[in-house]
Amino acid sequence: MSMAKAVAPLPRSRHRAADFQRYRAASQAVFAIFREVTPLVEPLSLDEAYLDVTENAWGERLATPVARRLKERIRADTGLTASAGVAPTSFWQKSRLAGRSQTA
Repeated sequence: MSMAKAVAPLPRSRHRAADFQRYRAASQAVFAIFREVTPLVEPLSLDEAYLDVTENAWGERLATPVARRLKERIRADTGLTASAGVAPTSFWQKSRLAGRSQTA
């Protein structure tokens, strides 16, 4: 959601200017963690990516434990909260996300 859309219902609200250098540094730290786990990282934006974890550095056989461990590692290393979804293919996940954004 854009900042303009987020603050529209709150015309008297105050907000800080974005610190893009800090945001970029956090993004680089998170993506470095992704690449430690798998080289198959498809970046979508500064804070979103698809990862193929079929083969991963942790030797996990299922994607759900990888997602859980990634979230824990991101929190431990950066202090940030991450969300993760698991799907059999990126096409399936993209289709699911597109449907969700139309209903949200």
